[in-house]
Amino acid sequence: MKTKLLKSTYALLLMLITISMGCTREDVIDNSPVEGLEEKPAAAFNFAVADPKDPFTYKFDNKSSNFKEVRWDFADDSTSSELSPTHTFLNTGTYKVKMVVLNGEGYWAQREETIKINPSSYIQVATKILPDRKMELSFETAMEIESASWTHAVSSSQFDIFSTEKTATLSFAPGEFKRIFLTVITPKKSKATIEFLLSETGQIKDLTNFDNIFTISHDNSGGPDANEGSKKMIDNNTNTKVFIGGVGNSLTWQFEYYVPQIINGYRMTSGNDAQERDPKEWKVEGSNDGTTWTEIDHRSNEEFPSRYLSRTFTFNNSTAYKYYKFSILQLRSGTNFQMCELRLLQIPQ
Repeated sequence: MKTKLLKSTYALLLMLITISMGCTREDVIDNSPVEGLEEKPAAAFNFAVADPKDPFTYKFDNKSSNFKEVRWDFADDSTSSELSPTHTFLNTGTYKVKMVVLNGEGYWAQREETIKINPSSYIQVATKILPDRKMELSFETAMEIESASWTHAVSSSQFDIFSTEKTATLSFAPGEFKRIFLTVITPKKSKATIEFLLSETGQIKDLTNFDNIFTISHDNSGGPDANEGSKKMIDNNTNTKVFIGGVGNSLTWQFEYYVPQIINGYRMTSGNDAQERDPKEWKVEGSNDGTTWTEIDHRSNEEFPSRYLSRTFTFNNSTAYKYYKFSILQLRSGTNFQMCELRLLQIPQ
């Protein structure tokens, strides 16, 4: 009994001493500003071609601050966590490279830059007219090349490799056009392909997307950027198409060039289905003021007997016009229009 009393007395004394010293829970909390928090990260980077002989390989220089982790996305299904990586793209094209940096507390910042690898910037094709409707093809490039191949598109689905040398020779039938691909591969297996048209008079210039403004009188219900909008007709891809319903015979489209150009041919590729949607009659006009027009080509009773069929139409024109306008005067039948591709051409005379 005495022991229990002593223990109780001791506990009471200890509590009284603690209270007298003012040592409560609230008194030991430090409400002063917290020091040592990390600064927010800032994202920045530069990039440049690592070697002029290899325009596919880029060196990325990280200029970010206040970060502990970095993540790179090269927009080609490749990523990296290196501080300043070197990356090789395997194809030409446009890539939106994204970098994200994070600090130790999870705060992040992002930077995005666009890289364009255009094969025509690195490869120049030359042609030489030979006797008997023959032509010699060659190319020049500062790139280091492991292999090259020349391919002729015999049809929309058939392709014939006719040379793997730096130079190649072609023969032409009277009035024939040939769709040619030059493909080069680098030692790192990056690939660049150039597509061009040839006639027996030389290389044909494709001016469809060259320094102009494209407009159309009627468009797909989803707008020009829709899956079958008007931009699909000039995207240089015969696997896409424009579809415009209920347009009847009143469809027109126009190219306005910043500087007048000589156009003396064009190529149309039929849609993937419904032959009745093909154009049957149309005209092409040129103008330099957008008001006074000169008819430079007129087609009637035309037919595209198969789907994805590319047909090239030529006409005599030596005048450089600022405006070119196409007017559909008659469809095969019905009121719906479609076309996979239209290309405006300048053919050597």
